[in-house]
Amino acid sequence: MSGDVSEDFEIEESAIVEWANASLTKDIPRHSLRLLIGAPENHESDAEILPLPFSSSTYNAICQSWHLPSELLRMAMSTLPLAVAFDAADVDGSPLKGLMLRVGRSRDWNFCLGLVHCPSKGITCGILTGMQHDEIEKLLWCLRESRIHIRDPLLLPVFLIELRVHFFALLLEKRALGIEGIEHSTGMRHGFSTDPRKLALLDHDRKLKAKMLDFDPITQKLTGVTGTLSFCDMTFSSSKRALEVIIKMRAAIGAGNQASTAGTGDPCMTGALSRRIDYLSELIEGSQAYGTVLSARTKAQVQTVYSMIGQRDNRVNIETAAASREIAEDSRRVAVLTRKDSLDMRIIAGVTLIFLPGTFMATMFGSGFFRFLPENSTQLVSEWIWLYWTLTITITAIVLLSWVYLSKRHSRIFFEIERERSLLSFSRVGDEGLIKRDQITLKAERSRSS
Repeated sequence: MSGDVSEDFEIEESAIVEWANASLTKDIPRHSLRLLIGAPENHESDAEILPLPFSSSTYNAICQSWHLPSELLRMAMSTLPLAVAFDAADVDGSPLKGLMLRVGRSRDWNFCLGLVHCPSKGITCGILTGMQHDEIEKLLWCLRESRIHIRDPLLLPVFLIELRVHFFALLLEKRALGIEGIEHSTGMRHGFSTDPRKLALLDHDRKLKAKMLDFDPITQKLTGVTGTLSFCDMTFSSSKRALEVIIKMRAAIGAGNQASTAGTGDPCMTGALSRRIDYLSELIEGSQAYGTVLSARTKAQVQTVYSMIGQRDNRVNIETAAASREIAEDSRRVAVLTRKDSLDMRIIAGVTLIFLPGTFMATMFGSGFFRFLPENSTQLVSEWIWLYWTLTITITAIVLLSWVYLSKRHSRIFFEIERERSLLSFSRVGDEGLIKRDQITLKAERSRSS
């Protein structure tokens, strides 16, 4: 691709090495860009490392033909953002300026670029891997629309960095809408109105939302936003470092061109790209500042959600404690009533036991089995009345003593059974504690031995 001709085509792997060897040897127009783009990839994960679009031997042959460092292959398989400028020389001894650029691995705009420029011939060669189909099409469209600036050897890396930064800057704006939605959900977006009626209405709506709020999706969104903001911050920081490397490399190439042309000018370096670099630098600065604001808002929402969860838990605990107190009061009242009923029953039983022997003796003596008076006697009270009272008092005493004895014995048996149950439950808890302690000791011994 040169300022006048724009050509792109597919090439088989078997012909790549021959095409690369011809890049710096044949009669190629000055101010040309020869770019080898790997086959499109399909990224489904941020952490997944996909294989290279061609074999490592082909990759090494390209690096050897274009005098690219061997570290470029390691950068292509890495997940870290890296930007390295280097100097080399071709087979004729002509100096070469090169750049290796690797961005942090992600699903979008994930690329590794190896670029080498020959100032004496004005030819730039590059190998680009890791991009998806639509990203490749967009990059090629940008290069076609900027054919007149192809003479600048660093046009390609500037385009790549700008496209990546622009994508993640738009992603920040999308995440800002999500954060605003969370702020509305938690009711933290209002409260600064001077209208008291509006404040009362907003306060009522906020309390109503807080009662019906589901914190599971909110915490998931906040976790996702936090991860996105962290990755965006890394992207902007690494892009800024890469842009600084590009600026230094452009200055070195420009100084070399001025020396070779004896101060007659710098035809390779275009002012339009300098303005684009200035814009890109400000875009990165603005994106970093905006990301800092979104990160602070996200942290505030995380603290707010934790506070609301704590308030809800406290409210539930208070309601549970109040319900438990009501249950305890009801149980106490039931116990008091039960005790009162038990006392009443014992009183009734005692009174019954007192009168039952006398009633029994009166019934027995009033029957026709006994005759204590003669038939013609006019005596009102029999002289055998003492026998009735003697037997009645004796039997009453025996019945009452038996009742007291049996009641105490039953209570003693009941308390012994309860004590045995409590001792049994305590021994089970102790055995479980010993078992757990033995297990912990055994694990500690295993860890020491390992």
